[in-house]
Amino acid sequence: MKRFGKRIAAVLLAAFVMTLLPGCGAGSAARAEELNIHLGTAPSTIDAQLVSDTVSASVVRFFCSSLYEYDTERNLVPVLAESSEVSDDGLTVTYHLRDGIEWSNGSPVTADDFVCSFQRIADPATKSSAVYLITDCCLIENADEISQGKLPLSELGVSAPDNSTFVITLEKPCPYINSLLSLCTFSPCSREFVNSCGSSYATSPETVLSCGPYVLDRYEPLASQIHLRANGKYHSKADISVSGINVQVIGDSQQALMCYETGMVDILQVSGELADLAEGDPHLVDFPTAQIYRLDINHTSNRALKDLNIRRAIAKSIDRESIAENVLRSGYTALERVVPPNFYTEADGSDFGADAKLYADQMSYEPAIAAEYWEEGLKTLGESSISLEFVYAAGMSKIAEPVARQLETNLRGLELKLTPLPLKEWLRRINSGDQYDIILAGWVPDYTDPTALLTSCLGNGENNLYHGEKFTELYDMTWSLSGAERDEVLHLAEYELMDDAAMIPLFGGEARYVIRGGVSGLQVTPTGVELIITGLKKEVG
Repeated sequence: MKRFGKRIAAVLLAAFVMTLLPGCGAGSAARAEELNIHLGTAPSTIDAQLVSDTVSASVVRFFCSSLYEYDTERNLVPVLAESSEVSDDGLTVTYHLRDGIEWSNGSPVTADDFVCSFQRIADPATKSSAVYLITDCCLIENADEISQGKLPLSELGVSAPDNSTFVITLEKPCPYINSLLSLCTFSPCSREFVNSCGSSYATSPETVLSCGPYVLDRYEPLASQIHLRANGKYHSKADISVSGINVQVIGDSQQALMCYETGMVDILQVSGELADLAEGDPHLVDFPTAQIYRLDINHTSNRALKDLNIRRAIAKSIDRESIAENVLRSGYTALERVVPPNFYTEADGSDFGADAKLYADQMSYEPAIAAEYWEEGLKTLGESSISLEFVYAAGMSKIAEPVARQLETNLRGLELKLTPLPLKEWLRRINSGDQYDIILAGWVPDYTDPTALLTSCLGNGENNLYHGEKFTELYDMTWSLSGAERDEVLHLAEYELMDDAAMIPLFGGEARYVIRGGVSGLQVTPTGVELIITGLKKEVG
């Protein structure tokens, strides 16, 4: 897992700037029969192997299916796969494809189509920002060397012994591989079709094939309207109860709300200013996700932040619950641990993140104890005050400013230089490694395993500043363990991060939508990365 801009992740900003949907109030009979979904920003791509944001992932999911996916109960189930098995050493995973699956042009979906998609991800010529999924999150044989141009694509650890069998060879066991492969990034692509399209592949409706519930039939890059129709070749046509999908990109909050109120939008995506405008609407629905906000700390070059007492003082000076309830309000929850609740189920059936106060000693708001840590840290440093730069994306000021006020109020002698940045520069600072003291980061995990959140603190990555030897040792153990033993090690690893104040969790986020009466079945994946759309229904009349 990597920070935003290099991974499938939500850019958790308070507002988006996009062109308005022309004439959203102009209705039609067809629109009434179809489902009209609002997005605050346009997808950046419709090429599944290039997807690097949740908006693109949700749009691509309409017409691309994966080996495994989450159903409307958020259970992981086989979709294009019929079954799978893992070898005793955990290094070979074999998928048996469902019988009779077809592309929207009537040609069969074969195992080689999955080989093609994985090779496109690994190919340095593709320039896929999702390559880390097979080089870091799950170590597919030779993926790292291939992505660096050191080995040919033919050496990638994927193969198709026959048309219905797809095999992955790993360098280390990956206990969460089916969850990872549920991402639309790993949907198949027809080698013959890709080659026929050349450089224009996945740039228009004519240059994509569908193996999902819908077929893309209207799209232009950065367009404000996207249309999809039901896929008559879909293997489970009975799951499709809505004949068409209108995706309407409306960046202006008031315009989006007006389109919902006039009946031209059925599902309204709520974020930023819209959260205030929609507050109190009886049709406002919050979906739990694993989106989190946290403070990342420069452990490498900032002398003050290398001091554990200073870091602990910062952690215990933030009244998360007060900010969530009184400033951010609904859609945010206080978070005092790395792994949020309702995200990962342990081997014994329990919720890994259920105990919200498990790390109260390290993270809960206690200003008097924070002051003691602070004074001890200042004494060690031989300083009476500390000046730090606090960096955040401009759209995150609603979170950053109250956090900064509390820190300066509770820690005497702390001076924070608030630096709001445009999105591009904020991403550059994050990816630079250490061009900040404290940075407000937003994260969304790629798969439903604690490592998806823990791995960002490993000290061996290009962006990572934390170098906890004990944590790294524990994390490395998770590759070879399973069941209750692995869960225990995951808990120990999380404890190391919290006890060392390696980073400071702040808030969990929810996916928020206003959903018109008569529309049902919308769900999001446990991570919050993609919409689950097979259960969508709309009653007309």
